[in-house]
Amino acid sequence: MKIRKAEQKDIEGIYRVASSTGKKLKNLQHGFLMDNYESDPEGFKNKFKRDIKLSDFFYVAEYSDNRTHVIVGFIFGLAKDNWLKRTPNWLEDCSFRPNFNMDNLNDYVMLEKIAVLDKYNRQGVGSMLSKRFFKDLKRNGIHDMFEEVIIAPAPNIPSLMFKKKRNLKLAATRFEEHNSKILTTLIYHKKIELDHF
Repeated sequence: MKIRKAEQKDIEGIYRVASSTGKKLKNLQHGFLMDNYESDPEGFKNKFKRDIKLSDFFYVAEYSDNRTHVIVGFIFGLAKDNWLKRTPNWLEDCSFRPNFNMDNLNDYVMLEKIAVLDKYNRQGVGSMLSKRFFKDLKRNGIHDMFEEVIIAPAPNIPSLMFKKKRNLKLAATRFEEHNSKILTTLIYHKKIELDHF
């Protein structure tokens, strides 16, 4: 398994992973992405193309054997400025814990998405992607990372468990409208230290 920077040539594989976990009906046992990627394949592929250009932290997990190279997972995050351009009311929409150190918001990356093909779940692919992600954040002098997880209307239990495994701490809650639904999300924070890789 190779973890590497995403390239434009990876779009079909990234989309395949996203569409396997982002469907209209959410599988609460396997985790899910918020969007229904099957509803607009070309639109979402174009969005991933833009995200690869926009993000310094977009990686794929590639499985290779003698005959094939297959994208089996991906992770990407947006630096603070790009995240706030995409979601300009994010800070106002968040209700931070009273004891949360707001200095953690000075320079951060928002982990936008992480997804792995179901066939490769529980094989360490998500952990390998996260390790590379954290390593490059640290290398770029970024010490804070945030990540959201949906808890309502349908809780993403596997995502919550993965955050616990990686020792993320609850920082805030947020309500957001998405496709005419109100979602409740928990925002987790992680301090990026040298011992994370």
